[in-house]
Amino acid sequence: MRKELEDEEAGTMNTVRKRRLALAAEVLSVAFHPIFMPLYGLLIIYSSPTLLSFIPPVQKRMIFIMAVTNNVMLPLALAVVLWTRGAIKTFNARDRNERVLLLTFALLMYTLSAGLLMKMQVPLLFRAYFISLAVVTLITLIITSFYMISLHAAGIGGLIVLIVFMILLYDIRTVWQLVTVIVTGGAVMSSRLWLNGHTPTEVWTGLFAGAATMALSLLLLLR
Repeated sequence: MRKELEDEEAGTMNTVRKRRLALAAEVLSVAFHPIFMPLYGLLIIYSSPTLLSFIPPVQKRMIFIMAVTNNVMLPLALAVVLWTRGAIKTFNARDRNERVLLLTFALLMYTLSAGLLMKMQVPLLFRAYFISLAVVTLITLIITSFYMISLHAAGIGGLIVLIVFMILLYDIRTVWQLVTVIVTGGAVMSSRLWLNGHTPTEVWTGLFAGAATMALSLLLLLR
């Protein structure tokens, strides 16, 4: 009888632990959704000890508001409209056709943001970053048409490369940023696996695709 009670208690504890892990995985997946990656990239640029951190506050706010509007609010609004009309089943867009549709719109908006920055008097890194985001989105769109990679991992790969390029370009020592993004990225990718959102191959493919595309794009634009 006592062993049965102990087994039941252990089973209850395991269930509670799994629920907590699932909740943590859901929170990470939402907090580091690919749609928020351009904002995190801007915050990394703003907080780095370079001359870019001393650009006028008005200009910083203008770029940030543009990114929030074009690359977060408008895509979210489109997703809501598509969801209410039954065009997509969930905001995670697990279906390939749903992802292709949302990625196509995201590509248009990143292209718009990059075009606006090209007309503004802003440091080159901002232009290169948003152009690179558009290129990464284009490549992930092409890959998604025949293979489901992790967009979360692709975003993480892009952020890691952004920090590495800033370290090399400006000779700064922002190891804490790099370590933070790598550790957080590991947690986010683990959350995608825990939630059965992707297979390990899809996660690693997304990471390398995002990192390689961002690296090549920034290398060409900042050389």
